[in-house]
This record gives sequence, structure tokens and C-alpha cells, in this order.
Amino acid sequence: MSALRLRLEWAVLLALAIAGALASQASGLTSRIDNQLLDTGAVLARPPVDRDIVIVPIDDRSLDDLGTWPWPRRLHARLVEQLTQDAARLVVLDILFPDPSAPQDDRALAEAISASGSVFLPHSFKTRANARSGVDPLLPLPPLLEASAGVGHVVAQPDADGVLRRFDLILTTDTGSYPHLASLVLGALETEQRENPPQREEVIIPFHPEDRFPHQPASQVLAGTSVPGFFKDKIVLVGATAQGLGDRYSVAAGRVEIMSGIGTQANLVSALRQGSVIKPVGFLYQSLGAAAAIAALFFAFWFLPPRYGLICAGAGAALVLIGSATLLAGFRLWFEPGSLIAALILAYPLWSWRRLSHVSRYLDREAARLMTPEDRQSGGEGLDYVTAQTEQLRRLISTVRGSLSFLQQVIEAAPDAIVVVDRDGSVDTLNRKALQLFPSWTAQKNVTFEALVASAGADLQEQGSEMASAEGGTFLVARAAIHSHKGETRAGEIIALRDVSDLRRLDNERKQMLEFLSHDMRTPQVAIVGLTSRPGDLPERSDVFARIRAQAERTLKLADDFVQLARLEHPSLTRSDSDIGSLVEEACDRAFATARAKGISIAQSLPDEPCFAKVDASLIARLLDNLISNAIKFSPHAGRVAVSLETCGTDRFTLQVSDAGPGLSKERLADPFARFGAHQTNAGPSSGLGLALVKKVVDAHCGEIALQSAKDEGTRVTITLPMDG
Repeated sequence: MSALRLRLEWAVLLALAIAGALASQASGLTSRIDNQLLDTGAVLARPPVDRDIVIVPIDDRSLDDLGTWPWPRRLHARLVEQLTQDAARLVVLDILFPDPSAPQDDRALAEAISASGSVFLPHSFKTRANARSGVDPLLPLPPLLEASAGVGHVVAQPDADGVLRRFDLILTTDTGSYPHLASLVLGALETEQRENPPQREEVIIPFHPEDRFPHQPASQVLAGTSVPGFFKDKIVLVGATAQGLGDRYSVAAGRVEIMSGIGTQANLVSALRQGSVIKPVGFLYQSLGAAAAIAALFFAFWFLPPRYGLICAGAGAALVLIGSATLLAGFRLWFEPGSLIAALILAYPLWSWRRLSHVSRYLDREAARLMTPEDRQSGGEGLDYVTAQTEQLRRLISTVRGSLSFLQQVIEAAPDAIVVVDRDGSVDTLNRKALQLFPSWTAQKNVTFEALVASAGADLQEQGSEMASAEGGTFLVARAAIHSHKGETRAGEIIALRDVSDLRRLDNERKQMLEFLSHDMRTPQVAIVGLTSRPGDLPERSDVFARIRAQAERTLKLADDFVQLARLEHPSLTRSDSDIGSLVEEACDRAFATARAKGISIAQSLPDEPCFAKVDASLIARLLDNLISNAIKFSPHAGRVAVSLETCGTDRFTLQVSDAGPGLSKERLADPFARFGAHQTNAGPSSGLGLALVKKVVDAHCGEIALQSAKDEGTRVTITLPMDG
């Protein structure tokens, strides 16, 4: 599946989820659960009953005391007069008076209402006469209407489940807008400090049970037996509560119960005064909130692993529920969560189905491309379709893992250092030998091969075909490009580094050996031939034979040093416990005659205790002979050669030979231990094999050698060797 199609499907499912949530909300599909949540939350968030609101019910007791309903309007007039006399702040006479009665009774009621100045009357609506639709207000009699402080509607419309929760504070019809009776009462209480006065037409109120409000039956009020001061500065609501009289509604006041119309009016006035009315957020904000929550969930589906999908859906539903409760309790706003919670919960299986379908198709496609017919026929029996696909994938992964492991073993076992570079030019993989060359490399660093070489102190030469390491090694660089499986794009590069250090060293030694044979070994032989070619011309007491002997001895020494040096290329030491002090003394004794001939003294400095070490005594003796003979050779007449032996703790000892000669030249000092380092000195020609032999002996014994030399100040050679070899 292409990325574009996957994004398109994600967007379509997102749109369907949002549309489903909005459709569910608009159709009231989840209204039952929403209403239950609202009823529970409203009861928990309601404030205490407003004790300034008093109900005067026309109950069964009042009917027994004053007669059956309807009462003469002179009784209503007496009731208003009594409440006015008891200093009631405001009276709501929740009784409809649309039709005239006895004129003197109507006049008495109008006069009582007018005398009070704070009596509010209700009105209802009636079907418009001679019309198929429409309603007109059903107002009180004109005298009563004129005498009242205000007239408001008392229409109450229960929800679809038959429970009254909402009131229209402003009811609009084709003939105009009509305020609710409670809204007029609230407007009349100008001295009251009301918080959050309602600005919307529809409000939801949290109901208190009717008996929570202070009340006094109408018959007691008319009889004048009320508690003194009971109605002073109170808002008094008068209405019918007797069985069969007035409206009765199912309300949610902790539990669903039946409440009279005057009880609902008392709850509404109380909620308006206390600012505890609940306001629906409206369809627009409900829709925006639902769209935002569903979009957040789908973004989580897109970016998070599948195992978090169900957790996100459940967490989203819980957050919506908590958010709705928070808005209700803290801000008295009602956000209906039912449809959104249903959409969030259903979104998970919907997206999971789409994702599973995509994965299933991918598994089928890859299995068809990679697996053999035998693989397809085995391993899926008795399993459901997706599990069988998973089993095929497991076998494919096992095969790929085995191939990858084999490839890694091949790379690790390669005789050369291998560096793998990715398509971006960054080093991706190094085998073990390459890691030895570039120990500072880590997989987290994006570094090119050239930068990797530079970081190791190495240098690419010959246009990148050779590399010289910091340790002096030489490597041939071979590069091969890696292409994608279709061969269309470059996927990386393999770089092989072959160590040719030994080959280069042997080649250099071969060249030096040819130079040695053609020059150093040839020179004394030519001299011998020249001295013996004209014997008749020589004087009788000529030193020809002495010179011939000197050249022959020089040739013999060169040949012997060369043979010893060649043997040390692959040393096979014969170690034994040897007294190093004795070896030093013997070497000095062997050089005594030569030193005496030049008037040179040899000074020895040996420890008091014997110094025994496991060494090849013959090679150590040869080493001492070379160093002492060189010191004698290059020391001036009547000079001094110093030879010392010191022990360094219990595991090492140090040999030191120094002279007072002219010192090494700058060219020779640059590489004093080079083989075939022939040069001409005041003391005669030198092949350089002596110091090369000394260096080989020291290396064979795993020791260290240091050389210090300065012009006209002599040369000092210091050798440190282990005691135990």
C-alpha cells in the first residue's frame, strides 16, 4: 500500500468517526447515558437550598379547610393581602386566571394585587383559533394583568425520557418573545447580588426535593396562624400541589421523583438567584470538542505503536468523561460526553481493522515473493488466517536472520579490514580488523570514511588507493559500490583494506640488500683485486698484504653481520640463565687489544651482586661486541669508552655504552637502526649493520633501546631488557 493511500484512508476514517459522533449527538442516540451522567453530576454540584424562597402550597389540607377547587377569587385576594401584611418581598401567584369569574371577586383580586405592587402572575399558551398551526399567549384577565408587577410564561417541556431538566427563559413564537416567570422575578430583585446571571434562552437546573424549601399551607396563611415573621422579606411562591390540581413533572432530584409545578418554579428561582444554573455548551462547541478529541486519538493511532491504541482510546474516553464532569462542577457547563465516548471507543476497532487488513495484504505479498512453494504448504495447518500469516513471517524472519548471521560471520572472518558505508556516505559497519585500525569509531556517529581515516591519524595516498596508518603500516584500499535489489539506486559501498606492510618492508629490504651487495660488499673486494693486480710495482717492504688482510676482514665481518641479521628475521632464541656482568666483562676483554692500539680506555661499571637473566647469551655477547667496537671505532685517540650495567628492581636490567666521538650525522640520526645504512665517517666506511643487528637482538628479547647523540659530544646507547625474557 502506498503512503498516499494509507494517509487517505486515515483521513477518511477520521472524518467518518467525527461525522458519526456528530450524528449520534444530533439524533440523541446517546441521550440516555448523557442524561444519567447529567443527573448525577448536577446533584453533586448543586448548592444548598435558597432559604429566602418559601412555598405556599394549595394542598389537600387547604382544600379540606377551605373547600373544593376552584376557589373563589376573593380567597386568592385574601391570600395576597395576608402575604402583603406579613411583609413578603415578592409574591408569585402560580395560578392561571384567563377567564372571568364573579365581577366583585375579580375586582377584589385585582385590588389586592395592585395594593401589593410585587405580585407576579403566570401565563400559558393556547392553540391559535381558526389556524392549522401556531400558538397565542393565554394571558390573565386584563385587570389582573394591569395590576400585576409582571407576567411570564410557565411552560415546561420535559426531555425525551419524560424527565424535566431544562427551562426556556425566553420562549419565542411567531408572535414575539416571552420571558419566563422566574426570569421576571429575578429581574425584580435588583438589590440581590447575583453571580453569573443567565445569558442564554435555555438553562439546566439541579433540582432539590420540593420539601427542602420552607413552606406553609395556604389554609394556615388565610387563618393567620403562620409563624410571625415567616414571610418577611421572602420570595413567596403560591401554587397547587393537591392531587389532581396543577401540573406535575418527573425531575431528577437525586433520584427521579414527581414534583409539582410550583416546586419546579421554586427550584428555578433558587438556581437563578444562586447562579447555579447549568448551561449547555451548544452544538457548535460540542462539535469542535468532539472533532479535536477524535483527531488527537487518530494522531496517536498514526504515531504510536499498535499496542498503545486501546490504551489511548480508553484514556481518551476517560479524559472526556473527566473533562465533562470538570466543566459541570467547576464552570456549570454541560458537555454531552456520550456520543464522543462512543466514537472514541469505536474508533479503535475501526482503525485496527484497517491496519490489520493492510498488514495482512503485505504479509501475503511478501510471502508470495520470498517463500518457496514448500514453505507455503508447511507450518500453517490448524491455524486461523492471520496466525498462519504470522507463522509464515516467523519462518521468513528466521531465514533472513540466518542469512544475516552468516553474512556477518563472513565479514568478520575476512582476512582484510572491511568498512561498509551507507547510501549517505556515513560509515555503517566495521569488522573486527577494521575496528583495530579505527578504535574510536562508534555506530552513533555519522562520519565519512575519509573523516574516519583522518581521526585515526592515517593518510590516504596514491589518489586513495593506499592508506598509511599512524603506526607506519601500509594498506591497499579497494572499493566496490552496493546497489539496491533492483540495481537502480546506489545503496552504499564496501571498502576493503589489505595490509601490505610486510610486503612493502620486504621490498624495501630487498632494495637495500641489493644496494648493500653492490656497494658495501663490493668495495673491499674491488680494493683486494686492485692491490693484487700489480705485484711487481709494489715496493719491497710494502703494506699491501696488511691492507689486503684488512679488506678481507672487513668483508668477513660484513658477511657475518648480514647472516646474523638475516637469522634474526625469524628468531629462535636459546635462553638460559646467564650472568650479564660476566658477559660485559668478556666483551670488554675481547675489545681490549683494539682499544689499546688506539690508546682508548674502557671503563666498566658493574653492580656488586651478580645479575642473572634468561637471555640468549651468544646474541647478547654479539650485541655488546657491536656496541663496544663501534664506540672504539668512533672514539678519538686516547679517548674513553664507558660500559655500565644496572639492575632496575627485580624484573629488568639496563646496559649502557657511551663514547666521546663525533656523534652521528643528521641523516644517520634520523633512522639510526636502519639496515644497510652505509655511510662514510672519519673513522672509515660503515655499513650500518651493527646497529641494525643490535635493534633486532633487543626486539627479540622484548626490550627497549634508546640512542642519544650530539655533534662532538659522543653517542650513548641505552638498552633495557627483562630479567625473565
